[in-house]
Amino acid sequence: MALGQCDWEVSGMMAGVHCAGENYVRAIGIALLIACVEGVAVMQSEDEPRLPDTDRRLVDIRHLNMHYTMPHYSTKRQWLRRARELREHILVACGLYPLPERTPLNARIFGRIERDDYTVEKVYFESYPGFFVTGNLYRPRGRKPPFPAVLCPHGHWRDGRLHNDERGSVPGRCINFAKQGYVVLSYDMVGYNDCNQVPHRFGDGREQLWGISPMGLQLWNSIRAIDFLCSLPDVDRKRIAVTGASGGGTQTFMV
Repeated sequence: MALGQCDWEVSGMMAGVHCAGENYVRAIGIALLIACVEGVAVMQSEDEPRLPDTDRRLVDIRHLNMHYTMPHYSTKRQWLRRARELREHILVACGLYPLPERTPLNARIFGRIERDDYTVEKVYFESYPGFFVTGNLYRPRGRKPPFPAVLCPHGHWRDGRLHNDERGSVPGRCINFAKQGYVVLSYDMVGYNDCNQVPHRFGDGREQLWGISPMGLQLWNSIRAIDFLCSLPDVDRKRIAVTGASGGGTQTFMV
């Protein structure tokens, strides 16, 4: 290659320069730069850590027709260790690891409606300072506490926790539980009904990189909803269940 009155060539880590006159300095600088770049590339290829063979996620692309064998756990200890890993994985994916501080709920219960064997009240509390979780609290009437409690997240239905049609009814489910002797909290998903401080699908890629997502906020709301139930004097804290359908089913297994 010609550079003014210079000819130069590079072979591996060696550079040869044949120049005349004032172009010598510029040519030798270019040759050294190329040698340095090649040297860095060689060092990176030698020092780059190899991916572990055990992490098959980087090798086997999942698809709908692949066969998946359920893992077998021969001892309770093995399963508990795996369960702990799954819980941590969910929290990390939702931006909740480590868990945020459990700040005061500042709960308020009001607007009591009484029926023959159950009551319904309005409720709100703060999952984060200034962010309000809203819903209805159903309680047995004419029974002696303490009561077991049920957390009832709803699905992606137009009316949210107030969904009520021929196929299913969230209030009907909650009333049924209350009549059987359960305290029930039916609460809004983010962006539904009274919990409309942010839209249900808020955020974009930037927020996702920061660990802020609708799933993370909703899961934290559910965790704090359990804290709210545990704070009620008529609830047996050792007997708390979660049940829901569709998006409420997702919240159930996430919790």
